[in-house]
Amino acid sequence: MKSVITGASGEIGAAIARAFAKRGDDLVLLYHSDEKSALALSREIAAMGVMVIVKKVDLADAADTERVLASLEKSFGAPDVLVNAAGISLVAPVFDTTAEGWDRVFAVNARAVFLASKWAAKSMIYGGKIVSISSIWGSRPASCEAAYAASKAAVESFTKSFAKEVGSLGITVNAISAGMIDTKMNAHLTAEEKEEFISDLAIKRIGTPEDVANAALFLTGEGASYITGTVLAVDGGL
Repeated sequence: MKSVITGASGEIGAAIARAFAKRGDDLVLLYHSDEKSALALSREIAAMGVMVIVKKVDLADAADTERVLASLEKSFGAPDVLVNAAGISLVAPVFDTTAEGWDRVFAVNARAVFLASKWAAKSMIYGGKIVSISSIWGSRPASCEAAYAASKAAVESFTKSFAKEVGSLGITVNAISAGMIDTKMNAHLTAEEKEEFISDLAIKRIGTPEDVANAALFLTGEGASYITGTVLAVDGGL
């Protein structure tokens, strides 16, 4: 299969890329700023014997996003799988959130999902699978994360709506609602805050990027061919 992953230099995107490479997928890794990590990941994946293309893209810039995606049609062909794993956070009270900050979070977390999903679906002539990485905050908003929570709620609503539009084309569209995952995005939390969060979980640990990758493997595999418009919680039983 041919798979495209946005946010591939992040911990979750990288874990998904490794899992897909082990499955035998040829990959496009899209990244924004961490070129070192993206190139290191591409070398690791190439050693597994699959084709890998690395491209830089600014998902906050609609024109750049559309330009890079269009270029993939010539260098990579139609994808079988798209995973929207790119995401940014904004931790601030609403009163301290600027319009520019709000717009950037929505551009990367929601608009890029729309643009990439639309591009992929147009290219998926023989059907395909689209998975977007959402967050528990999309359905359980927390204070001081209004922009992030609202952007993830938008992703989940888009997922359900778009699934209805493209189901007849043999395309499934799903999302993964990730819980507390051990990534740099949660590095600002103190040990006490993490322990308090864990106390509310059925499985008493923080999740790993591999936990999310396993869910992405399932949703993009043949075993999930009758699942679409679903938001799969990977949250330890919050």
